[in-house]
Amino acid sequence: MALKRILISVLPAILALLVATTSFYQSLGEDNTYPMILNPKFKYLTKDQVTGGYKPFLWEVTYTKGPRDYAYTRHDIVEGLECLGLHVYQDGANDSYNWASIHVKQVLRGESISRLFESIIEIWVYPNFSFVRDPMSNEPWNVFGVEINDGRHMVWVIFSEGPDEVYQLRNHRIILVSTPLKYWSKRQIDLDRIYSDAGWERPEDLSLILICGATKMVSGKYSGYIKEIHIEKK
Repeated sequence: MALKRILISVLPAILALLVATTSFYQSLGEDNTYPMILNPKFKYLTKDQVTGGYKPFLWEVTYTKGPRDYAYTRHDIVEGLECLGLHVYQDGANDSYNWASIHVKQVLRGESISRLFESIIEIWVYPNFSFVRDPMSNEPWNVFGVEINDGRHMVWVIFSEGPDEVYQLRNHRIILVSTPLKYWSKRQIDLDRIYSDAGWERPEDLSLILICGATKMVSGKYSGYIKEIHIEKK
């Protein structure tokens, strides 16, 4: 029994090392430094104690939802491609939670920040719904995309049909990237350009977050899929 407990306690560390090593060797030929994003293709999963399902290993997953909403991640296959699925149901009830949403996060610090600003983030996405916002205030009513959050500023890169657009609400910069619905597309994020255009200084650390959700203004089922994230040096 003691040996079993020891094995259970060290297995997560061993798996983390294996994932980091695999990510490193996958990046060889492009950049021989330690990878910025671990488990970028979401091939490794671990038990999600909140939902009872599975979440991507080495990613922190958090949920915001009302009593009758639901949100979960899972391994999906969409049009023959393995991917991470983000699934949300917003019941529209007038409870204390305006959003039902998922955040799938990794935190980057130090040298990784400098390297990220000198690179392009490439991401394969499959959006399933159109972006909707308040016609008066422009506040988002739903979202599928990437959040960049440095503690002072927040960026939402939203993948949806329609024209490209950039606008800002207080310290929240919203970038709409024209992306066809129900189709796999590769999109690029230039973080250095985003911060330069906004007039912001480079942060010391930031969180890279995959996000999917909806407010009570637009009830229903929502989903979006991400196949992989690739960091390409400029």
